Amino acid sequence: MENNNQIQIIESKIFTIRGQQVMLDRDLAELYQVETKYLNRVFKRNINRFFDDYFQLKKIELNQLVTNCHRLQKLKHSSSMPYAFKLEGILQFSSILNSQIAITTNRHIMGVFIKYNGLISQDINNELLNERLKRLEAETKLFNAKAETIHAEMLALKSDHKIDLNVQNMEINDLNEKMTELLTEFNKFRDSSIIIKKDDGIGKG
Repeated sequence: MENNNQIQIIESKIFTIRGQQVMLDRDLAELYQVETKYLNRVFKRNINRFFDDYFQLKKIELNQLVTNCHRLQKLKHSSSMPYAFKLEGILQFSSILNSQIAITTNRHIMGVFIKYNGLISQDINNELLNERLKRLEAETKLFNAKAETIHAEMLALKSDHKIDLNVQNMEINDLNEKMTELLTEFNKFRDSSIIIKKDDGIGKG
């Protein structure tokens, strides 16, 4: 039940902006249980990891969000424009925040994005694409299992300090890189035969 609630919360925080499904910095910060200023600070400190997996909103885009999403009313008079992150960028926060909350939250976020981006195909004869989907789902299960292992290691670290933090960070980075590769490959093979969740307009999450 707790996982279902978390997924529903995540779904409500996904917006379609510039034709991309993204999440805002303040929403991610809330999910990771950190301040928005802190999230953006570590993001900018590690910006070379994000490539083109983010963008900063323009004033007109922010106005549309505020108009269509009541909970963002506080941003109406904001002097700084929020950052929006695509899934590949969001996954990077698992390693740079280095927290179990970030790892667990990103697993849920990844699942929601995968569901949104084409689990249903109109063309049942598109065997190649369906095979890619099956592979992505299998790799997602492996990713989740590895995340659970890392969580267990973190608990062990707290109790007897036997786990090497550098090794743990390398494992998290490897997981994020693997998922980014898989998502990139998935997008290459996604075409017009895939049903993508239709948004009624920008700013509706």
